[in-house]
Amino acid sequence: MRRRSPAAAAALLGTLLTVSLTGCAITASPPAPGTTTEEAPVAEYGNLTPALSAAVPRIVGVEGVSQSRNGLGQRFSATLMVDSAEPFTADELDAAAQAIWRTLPWEPNAIALVAGVAGDGEPEPVDLRDAAADLEPMGFTNVGQGGVSLFDMSARYGAWAAPE
Repeated sequence: MRRRSPAAAAALLGTLLTVSLTGCAITASPPAPGTTTEEAPVAEYGNLTPALSAAVPRIVGVEGVSQSRNGLGQRFSATLMVDSAEPFTADELDAAAQAIWRTLPWEPNAIALVAGVAGDGEPEPVDLRDAAADLEPMGFTNVGQGGVSLFDMSARYGAWAAPE
């Protein structure tokens, strides 16, 4: 039976480590000239604030607008600033969701909304959950303090189409 020396084992381990690190360095090389490492382009939201204010007059502003990838597509998120702490009615939430669905220049597969009344400190949350429960066949999940994430908008509003 032949025994290997500890020095030979250390040399073999060192060789394997060097090859491994070289492979990582090659795969993590800088981008080719002419390519960019910038994030995705800034998302466009169309005339969202005017559309929401026209659809639901108690919406006085929209904050924290964002687009994010959620594994199935693009999620739209926003905070609706409203003029009273009364919970949204189903008609108000329906009008807001439809305005977003019809105004965005890209198709969201989810619309995450929270609402609040501006005050001296943090906005006071406004409940959207009960209103969302009445918007069948569109589904929803709870988000944040009284917020909702709506999905299956096409089941309620028809196929999405880019705004004209």
